[in-house]
Amino acid sequence: LVLSPFITLIIFIMDFLSKQWYQRRVRGSLTKMKTLTFLALLSVAAGAPTLKDLLDTTYTDGAGKNVTLSDLSGNYIGLYFSASWCGGCREYTPKLVKLYNRIHKDKNWEVIWVTHDHNEPDADKYFKEMPWIRLPWDQIAVRGAKLFKLTERSYIPSLTMISPDFKIVNAEATQDTEDNPDGFPWPWP
Repeated sequence: LVLSPFITLIIFIMDFLSKQWYQRRVRGSLTKMKTLTFLALLSVAAGAPTLKDLLDTTYTDGAGKNVTLSDLSGNYIGLYFSASWCGGCREYTPKLVKLYNRIHKDKNWEVIWVTHDHNEPDADKYFKEMPWIRLPWDQIAVRGAKLFKLTERSYIPSLTMISPDFKIVNAEATQDTEDNPDGFPWPWP
């Protein structure tokens, strides 16, 4: 097992603190504390999934064709979180469709729809109004939820812009696309 210098430093600090404080206060718990600390550090070292990890899956387009992350190489990505039951989404989606159809080829931009619908038939019906690709229904509960959390969204509709190197350009570009449709990729001010 190879540990980074940062992890090694944390282990050293925890070891020092445990000897100084815990050894005097809670005899017999020192081993338990070291074990728990080591397990916590291993989970940190393993790391949470990155945005690229979460995006690395197979999507589908309106015709049912599979699209992979490697197919999107060099493109900006718009993660679009919405649902058929959401009035604001119903209002925003046609505007986004119009903008997407106008600029997506020239700007190397692809939108990935991540539904918040409660059932697959409603999501399928709503997706027919969209020209882009979607995260498959069977990945919404886990991968979709993690994407929503990682991009720090708390409401829909929401459009998060991601650069070709998988950095978030604008976590909330929804309003920016309406206020400044020619401002692609709508970076944060």
